[in-house]
Amino acid sequence: MVFGLLLLAFGLLPAWAQKQPSLTLLQALQQAYTNGPTVQSAQATLQNATLQLQALEADPSTLIVALTQARQSAELARVNLEAAHLQVMKDVLDAYLGLYEARQNVELLQAQVALNERNLNVAKARQAAGNATALEVARAQTTLDSSRQSLTNAQAQLPVLAAQLATLLGVSDLGNVALDPPPPAPALQADLAALSKDLFSRLPNVVQAQQAVDLAQLNVKLADNDYTPAVNLQSAKTSLENNQRALQTARQNAQTSLANAYQTATNAFKGIALAQANVANAQKVVDQDQAALKAGTISAVQLQTDQVSLKSAQYSLIQAQDGYWKALAAFSVAAGQDFTGLVQAATP
Repeated sequence: MVFGLLLLAFGLLPAWAQKQPSLTLLQALQQAYTNGPTVQSAQATLQNATLQLQALEADPSTLIVALTQARQSAELARVNLEAAHLQVMKDVLDAYLGLYEARQNVELLQAQVALNERNLNVAKARQAAGNATALEVARAQTTLDSSRQSLTNAQAQLPVLAAQLATLLGVSDLGNVALDPPPPAPALQADLAALSKDLFSRLPNVVQAQQAVDLAQLNVKLADNDYTPAVNLQSAKTSLENNQRALQTARQNAQTSLANAYQTATNAFKGIALAQANVANAQKVVDQDQAALKAGTISAVQLQTDQVSLKSAQYSLIQAQDGYWKALAAFSVAAGQDFTGLVQAATP
């Protein structure tokens, strides 16, 4: 925290850390695109590849293989940059939601500990009145100890998760910056058939595999003549066959990954409605308990118990919503196209 204050004093913290005590998901992604290492590296690679291609194209003595390789490098760098934006979006979203979820979990566990402490006190009071056994008290103590340990474990994860997010944002420390709740994720609207038509041109590994085939075909063409040793031609043909098999595998894997990611996102979206129904039901129970407590028909402990159940249902809803966000981001990476709306919104 001292380091963060020093950075603030010298104006080195990002704008979101200087102007407000909280961070949004979009602001986090914007920070990652601006200062994070992945996109910066991809942009530098594209710039270098473009300059090298321009130099070779301007040189009339450049041979066809070198020129082809330079063109392929520039195209691959362009695809890699687009893919980097998608992958960073997914990484930041995963890290942001992971930390946000963990903080919500700590609050839930704190409520559970408070409830278990009260249950232990009730058990002790009942024992003192001769209405509970020592075993019941021991069980209440064990339950409290277990919930306290779960809380300690959850709290220990917070610095680790915060450090992971900070690394993606290109900062050394998030300090005590709060994370705003993520916005609702958009509904998935995708035509798999349409996506598949030019899927291979958007995925770096498939583009690279296709380029290897194209280059191998060029080498076969250049070796298929009377003045090149036959062994060179045979070697070029073998390389072409191997690269064609690798390309076929890459294409099949890409199609499978796209279909699986789509199914995962679809299932995750359906889970949100179920979690919302559970929250609504838990809220009704709490509302009924509050009326019953006023009427004197239930105890305050029962109300507190059901309030914790409501908080647990709300946390499960957060998990369901975050799970859909993550699945949507994973589908975007598999498709080579953004379906979250975050990339365009965050790209400078």
